[in-house]
Amino acid sequence: MKYCLLFIAIIFTSTAFAQQSTKDTNLVCWSKSRRLEVADFQMKVAPQVNSFSSSQFSYDYKVVSMFILPKDYKKNITNCFVKNASWINTAKNIDTTLRYQQTLFDLGEIYVRQFRKFVFDNRKKLAFGKVNADDANSQIMNNLAKRKAEYNTDTNFGTNPEKQRAWEITIFKELEALKEFSVE
Repeated sequence: MKYCLLFIAIIFTSTAFAQQSTKDTNLVCWSKSRRLEVADFQMKVAPQVNSFSSSQFSYDYKVVSMFILPKDYKKNITNCFVKNASWINTAKNIDTTLRYQQTLFDLGEIYVRQFRKFVFDNRKKLAFGKVNADDANSQIMNNLAKRKAEYNTDTNFGTNPEKQRAWEITIFKELEALKEFSVE
């Protein structure tokens, strides 16, 4: 039994080390201090007449069912911007476009934090298989999709300055309310 536990500990340590040592430079993970910039949009496309930008975001998680979550469990639930799958039209209003894409990124962070909170609050249920992380994640991501659609409609894709500012204030408050579940 002692050797079995030692083997499991070695496997977990090796896996954690491997995950930490391979950083994907194509991703920009959400950070309060790191805003999106034009250089982050690396996909090359033909000039778009009516489009300002397109971004790809990656919401990823690796949840291990156990009673005691590792201290860094939040780092295994990520919200990242994918550089080579995102483009920006530099002939259009860049400031408005960057602000719009950053707002989408920030909205995603709210829902990723909600999922981190779910994992924390339900760690025992997850360990016993009484709740399913995939189902919870799907529901949270569906809520995010609806919220993005609401944001797009309300702000006309970030082009209504008054509505945009109102959304930014709301998002800031929601991020603050969930700051315990931030990676930072």
